[in-house]
Amino acid sequence: MKRKLPSLTLIYFVLICGVVVFALPYLYMIISSTQTNEVILGTTLNFKFGPHFGANIGEVQEKYDYVRVLMNTAIITIVGTVISTFITTLAGYVMAKYKFKGQKLMFNLVMVSRMVPQFAVIIPQFYILSKLGLTNTYAGVIIPALASTNSVFIMRQYAKQIPDEILEAPRIDGANEWTIFSKIVVPILIPSIITTALLTFMAYWNAYLMPLIMLTDPKKFTVPLIIQNMTQNFYDPLNYGALMALLATSVIPIILIYGWLQTKFKATNLDSAIK
Repeated sequence: MKRKLPSLTLIYFVLICGVVVFALPYLYMIISSTQTNEVILGTTLNFKFGPHFGANIGEVQEKYDYVRVLMNTAIITIVGTVISTFITTLAGYVMAKYKFKGQKLMFNLVMVSRMVPQFAVIIPQFYILSKLGLTNTYAGVIIPALASTNSVFIMRQYAKQIPDEILEAPRIDGANEWTIFSKIVVPILIPSIITTALLTFMAYWNAYLMPLIMLTDPKKFTVPLIIQNMTQNFYDPLNYGALMALLATSVIPIILIYGWLQTKFKATNLDSAIK
């Protein structure tokens, strides 16, 4: 026990340092959202809460209709996450458990697509979407990220771990492929589905490039676009307290979703599924 004590102390010390490094900026962001420019731009860091949070968030609402912005972001994020998770789960399962002509080529295309940066295809994406009349629409922001190659790859790797006998037994009993997928495969893949759904949710919520080039109507702007507008408004002095209030409140949905999904995350027991 005495030999383990120094190592445990070191582990806890490193963990505490990690928590401080990651949590301190967010804590300061929350505190700054209650302060004025004079305090925030002072010569020293001030970690005392001020009385100006209501005024700061009220300014964001007045100038940018913050409630509408949150609704826009939520619609794009929720719709995109649900559809994308369904598509990538089904695609990953098919690539892992079905044999068909061109299967290896399709998987190789998925792998190559993961290496292509988004900015390299942003112009052809915009051209195609504009020809389809999807500019300045929610669909124009949602569609390009629906078939996430990263999510497809993750789902395929998880689906490959499902024993074939779990799938063959219901086929022998006469179950169709959709029943096998929805009643057997999906429950087994719940941990990976939750993981990809969370990653997709964060990607849509924080998306900046696609909303920037697709949306021109301020009534359809998302949170990242409002942050850009606040920091690049050369006519009004930047209210750092209002900016911090916007940043602090905009991450709350991600924290809530993450906490809720953590309660749903359970390890998959394939042994009991085989039995």
